[in-house]
Amino acid sequence: MAELQQAPPSDGQAQADTLIRNIGQLVTIAQSPLPGATGSLQVIDHAALVLHNGQITWIGQDSDALLHELRQRADVQQIDAQGAVITPGFVDSHTHLVFAGDRAEEFHLRRAGVSYGTLLAEGRGILTTMKATRAASDATLLALAQERLERMRHYGTTTVEIKTGYGLNTTSEENCLRLINQLHVVEKQKPSPQERIRIVPTFLGAHSVPPEYRERRTAYVDLLLNEMLPTFVGLARFCDVFCEREAFTLDESRRILTRAKELGYALKLHADQLSPSGGARLAADLGATSADHLDHASDDDLRAMCEAGVVATLLPGCSYTLRSPYPSARRFIDAGLHVALATDFNPGTSYCENMQMMLELAMSAMGMALEEALTAATINGARALALHEQIGSIEIGKRAELAFWSIKDYHEIGYHFGVNLIHSIFVG
Repeated sequence: MAELQQAPPSDGQAQADTLIRNIGQLVTIAQSPLPGATGSLQVIDHAALVLHNGQITWIGQDSDALLHELRQRADVQQIDAQGAVITPGFVDSHTHLVFAGDRAEEFHLRRAGVSYGTLLAEGRGILTTMKATRAASDATLLALAQERLERMRHYGTTTVEIKTGYGLNTTSEENCLRLINQLHVVEKQKPSPQERIRIVPTFLGAHSVPPEYRERRTAYVDLLLNEMLPTFVGLARFCDVFCEREAFTLDESRRILTRAKELGYALKLHADQLSPSGGARLAADLGATSADHLDHASDDDLRAMCEAGVVATLLPGCSYTLRSPYPSARRFIDAGLHVALATDFNPGTSYCENMQMMLELAMSAMGMALEEALTAATINGARALALHEQIGSIEIGKRAELAFWSIKDYHEIGYHFGVNLIHSIFVG
């Protein structure tokens, strides 16, 4: 990243094409000290930003004399923030966005006392969505995904990871990956930075064993190892595995992820969600980028993850939906881990596109302070996607992925809950 500058260098103004001014509060979440910034989140009052080709080139006070020339230039787009609070946009690092159908019936069965594990064992849950997804046309899947992306953008998300996992055969999984990549291209080509969202594709063929392989699990694992993973190189940045008794065993997960790593995928895990499955320790052993859920991870697991640099991604929407105990964020933070928050948007256990809701749950039920929750939803979400050198904070040299809030002070986040406080987003 470029060295931080309070003002543009002498030729820096010639490299400017966008000026964002009249910012009431700029909550940078910068990882290095910024001149004039205060607090752990590096907040600058009455701020301005200068961009070039979507990259931040200057951060400082709106009154700085060096901005006078920029305000006079016809070739510089000027955006008046009208006193808004600006933070980095949300980085939602765990979603299952491409699917058809719904699982409303199962939602109410769980309310009546049927466990998520029981539904999985009965061939429902993920497999219910698999059947609907396999039956849906590409046009239907694409339209549904675009509607969901629009809602995520509406609530302030600027980067979203999207997993496969509802196809569970080579043809359907490849089709879902190609749709995810198509979504990414469409978003990049949108002319307005207020309409874009960045997409990161993840292959999750090891989400559940499909019914046609129920009596021959080994054959499905071999299909993943020998056909799907080699075929999908270049279509997915990450490979993920649902490491759980009801999904894939520790040994199966190790085989799949080891092969994925050999092929050049970065690694993620659904780990220790329903039971102490060993997934968190496996994430540490294999050097995964993140391990997600972690409801049943032990203190030793957390220490191993910290030593290996694995990001802990917590998913409070899942605890909310399943009415299971929320993991204590304080425990993960005190273990020295980088903690991320994500929606886990999916039709079964967290049908929510709203990252603001995740912050509110993290603060009300998981012991996070506002500053910790904002950090978890931005720069640490970027860490969970290995994108923290590019996005997740407002720093010189990074891409401008910004959320404009309809509030006067960032302390209103979480205080005024149950409504959308985001005015708009900006993705350079």
